[in-house]
Amino acid sequence: MNNSYRFILSDNNQSIDIPIEIKWDFNGHTDSIEIYEDEVIEEIIGLPKDYEISRFAHDYYGTENQSSIEYQFYFFNGTSVDIPTSVDTDWVMSYQQAGFSIEELYYQTRPVVKSFFKVDFYDSTDNLTQKNYFTIILPTNSVKRETVILNSILGTTADVITPNFVLDYVFDKEGFFIYWLRDKNILNLTEFYMSIKFFDAKNGVFVRMMTIPQSQLTGMKFLFDQELYFYRKVVLDYTNFTYKLYDLISNSRIANGTPFMWYEYVNPPKV
Repeated sequence: MNNSYRFILSDNNQSIDIPIEIKWDFNGHTDSIEIYEDEVIEEIIGLPKDYEISRFAHDYYGTENQSSIEYQFYFFNGTSVDIPTSVDTDWVMSYQQAGFSIEELYYQTRPVVKSFFKVDFYDSTDNLTQKNYFTIILPTNSVKRETVILNSILGTTADVITPNFVLDYVFDKEGFFIYWLRDKNILNLTEFYMSIKFFDAKNGVFVRMMTIPQSQLTGMKFLFDQELYFYRKVVLDYTNFTYKLYDLISNSRIANGTPFMWYEYVNPPKV
């Protein structure tokens, strides 16, 4: 066996190239860390949202660009058993028909002061699925007054409050404006459905209001489409930050120069 080996060494240096990419550019690494931090914060707590609200006023109408709204509330002068034979004039625009005496109205007693109209704004007219997004309160201390006989013996008269509100930019403006989210991306709602109840602080009950008196209903006076007669539509305009009111039956604009009338709904008689 021959164990002899012979190696011939070259006079030239030998090298092996290994393709490993190495970059020494640190530009922009700090920005990448900040972007990553923002992504983590967004994933954990979400992006900040603008919950500021904007003020919407009643849109102008008429040749003189009027803006006022006149609410008129009518209470039934009778009992539920009188409803089938009732006429429109049985609903009277007076707190006396709501159960308050002339003395209570004149002296502004606690039950009168604590009573109010509750205006609710829903996303639909479906009682089973609707959500109430905001509420406006109309107190009883309206500017409008009615003249009544305070003392029948002496014949003295007095001016007392009446459920008649004329709301505008000036004077009696409580309830005139609607305040809603400025950013539509949070809740993209521009149409609401208004429903009104009167809180009677004297008896501690809510009285529902409807858009027409029950005397105008054909057939059953207590059985009707509540979605049509308990609500009215409100449409917000984000361009001018105004709103308009519409009737659900005719789909026409209302309260633009004519009174915005609501009538007490009378429950059916107890059997």
